[in-house]
Amino acid sequence: MIYLASTSPRRRSLLRREGVRFKTLRPGYEEGGEAKGPPAALVKKHALGKAVSVAGRLKNGAVLAADTVVVFGGKIIGKPKSKKDAVRLLGRIQGKWHTVYTGVAWLEVRGGAVNKKRVFSETTRVRLKPLDRGAVARVFRSVDPMDKAGAYAIQCREPDIVAEVRGSWTSAAGLPIDALKRRRLI
Repeated sequence: MIYLASTSPRRRSLLRREGVRFKTLRPGYEEGGEAKGPPAALVKKHALGKAVSVAGRLKNGAVLAADTVVVFGGKIIGKPKSKKDAVRLLGRIQGKWHTVYTGVAWLEVRGGAVNKKRVFSETTRVRLKPLDRGAVARVFRSVDPMDKAGAYAIQCREPDIVAEVRGSWTSAAGLPIDALKRRRLI
């Protein structure tokens, strides 16, 4: 059995779309603090923290966890602190290229102990379309920006704000399905 260490509806949706059978468990891990260090290392650290927090509750199974950050201008852009901050964040990256890092942790638990661990990260480049105030307001009516790195969701279709993606679309959405398949984890 696969246990998804996440409350993200996007990650659940991506797995369901692939026909993966899984159960969801809320991780007992808090990212906390300021996002410092190389983005790839940071997302792997947070994904592993989430996975470990769930693995301790299992006797047998596989734990899948992920974490995503957006990097623009060499700085990590996290989740907005307020609606005003969300408007500011989206305004900074709209019309420009930025990088989305997603870290993944996969732990196999047997007899209550972790016997196999895989941790990796994927990088995707995304360019959003230029957005005026009306488009930003439409985005925020479609998607709550408060729980999303960069204050947007790549899967937002109304309005479609993505101009171009270089890399894995599903990785930018929060779970790199192709990488999981390549590694034969799903």
